[in-house]
Amino acid sequence: MIEFRIKYAVNYLDDAKFLFSHKRYNSAISRLYYASYQTMWAALGNPEKGRTWKHLAIIKPFIHGYWFKPTHPEKSQGLLEQFRLQLRQLYTYRIKADYELTEINENVVKNMLDMVGNPIKTVLSKGGIYNESSTEG
Repeated sequence: MIEFRIKYAVNYLDDAKFLFSHKRYNSAISRLYYASYQTMWAALGNPEKGRTWKHLAIIKPFIHGYWFKPTHPEKSQGLLEQFRLQLRQLYTYRIKADYELTEINENVVKNMLDMVGNPIKTVLSKGGIYNESSTEG
């Protein structure tokens, strides 16, 4: 699961870089958002049967970090707080680009391009999803 979703995350990041280089900023922001979404899904695994990961709601469990440290207290600050604001901003930019058709500027996309690779690296360095890591002891 993790390899499958991370593969798509990396592909979407590459797509965003291509789109950015062709000044297609709205399309680039959309691909960047989906790169981050697939990254978070890879970390968290599939949602409970019959459920789906809601786009904005996936950020909180990802940031909390239980997927790589199941003993982290539920009511404490997330282990990946450094990503919270940027991921929420990226979601907002994606909504503006895709639904409101607001022009996203070059600087915003450049900043998000620089950011999105970090969650991907984090998921890869933490070694997988909660269910896999919690069964390995």
